[in-house]
Amino acid sequence: MLVDALTHSHTQGNTMTRLIPALALVVGGLLFGCGGVPEESDSAQGVEVQDAQGSETAGTVTASAVTSSSVYGASVTFNSNGDNFTVNDTAADSHSAVAQIYNYNTGNTSYCWNTSGAGTSVTCNRDFAEGIRIRFRACTGESGSGNLVNCAAWVTVSTAN
Repeated sequence: MLVDALTHSHTQGNTMTRLIPALALVVGGLLFGCGGVPEESDSAQGVEVQDAQGSETAGTVTASAVTSSSVYGASVTFNSNGDNFTVNDTAADSHSAVAQIYNYNTGNTSYCWNTSGAGTSVTCNRDFAEGIRIRFRACTGESGSGNLVNCAAWVTVSTAN
């Protein structure tokens, strides 16, 4: 219908002026509205991809959620694909960096301490049940006594399915 209107526009004087903005909206919608990026709820199963040799393979694309928490002296990153916590000591403040982790499924609290000093990181792997909620936060503390000095707000996440 749009093409039909464009081909007959030379006989209808003002029609072309009205169709140019409409055509721009259609083209803009095609260029920007259909960018090929799936919505969060879309599944990527059965996606055709090419390996390094150029041959097509079918597979499932999986994504992991990476979430962070930080406070002066410490930052913690949680990767739900593998249940890994990376604890970074970000200040030479004589405190250790620590992740405080609460498991809603078991009610247990655990810790991942980085006692290696400023500018270092430690990764702790936790093997959580799939699809449960946990919460964690970055803290600074005294590893010898286990006392926490300063903590960020809790961050609640779900483990990967």
